[in-house]
Amino acid sequence: MADTLVKEFPQPLGFKKLLGPSFVILAMGLGSGEVILWPYLVSNYGLGIAWGALLGISFQYFINMEIERYALVKGESVFVGLHRLQSGWPYWFIFSTFIGFGLPGIIAASAQVLGHLFGLIDFSYLAIGLLILIGLVISFGKTVYQLMEGITKTLILIAVPFIFILAIIVSKDVHWATLAAGLVGQGEGYWFLPAGIALATFFGAFAYSGAGGNLNLTQSIYIKEKGYGMGYHAQKIAGLFHHRREEQEIKLNGENFAHDDPENQRRFLVWWRRISWEHLLVFWFLGLLAIS
Repeated sequence: MADTLVKEFPQPLGFKKLLGPSFVILAMGLGSGEVILWPYLVSNYGLGIAWGALLGISFQYFINMEIERYALVKGESVFVGLHRLQSGWPYWFIFSTFIGFGLPGIIAASAQVLGHLFGLIDFSYLAIGLLILIGLVISFGKTVYQLMEGITKTLILIAVPFIFILAIIVSKDVHWATLAAGLVGQGEGYWFLPAGIALATFFGAFAYSGAGGNLNLTQSIYIKEKGYGMGYHAQKIAGLFHHRREEQEIKLNGENFAHDDPENQRRFLVWWRRISWEHLLVFWFLGLLAIS
């Protein structure tokens, strides 16, 4: 059962200290939609379908913010809340996450590209080595979240400007005008959807504009681990080699606070405004910039 002890709703952090969770979900989400599906669709049908990416990542912004609201108030992940509704949910999330992330397709593709650069024909051992390296890097962090935040911040702050500069170098003025028209649905000889477009592929790209699937729900874990709102009182996930020597009970449930207290309400509203801006600037703006 959840702890019935009422605790104080924490003071809001400054905006700079809030930066973090949106970098993690953006870096984790920049995958199938941005790297594969949208480039594939645009290369076949032009930039007139760019509105789908804009609408898709905008929808995800609002979905993510409601997930963040839950973690902010409860100090627990939304997975715990769903478990309260139906005890079978954890098994589905374990299975569906494994299908999307447990199968080593992305690391195998990365190893193939890296192996090609160094003239390696058999890249299977390289893929295994990369998986072991990733496991070791994450395990040596004091907390899993802090390490993930540091890595993803670095990747995003390097990758997004690099992509933007590269786009400026290889593009012409007409391309930027075509992109601007595509963001409002105007293509070359069509509006919104061209004839013959594969709708299943388009909706797949739409759904994965920014993050998608279980990644959206995982945002609540990042909020808790960062210590937003009632997550301040939550237990943090330690790195494998930084756990305490004594046995420690794993606490998944959040904490309660007095909802009718005016000071708690004021603090919540400040938290809400600041995390909304954090997610808008990092996830929505940088994500849309990277896709575009």
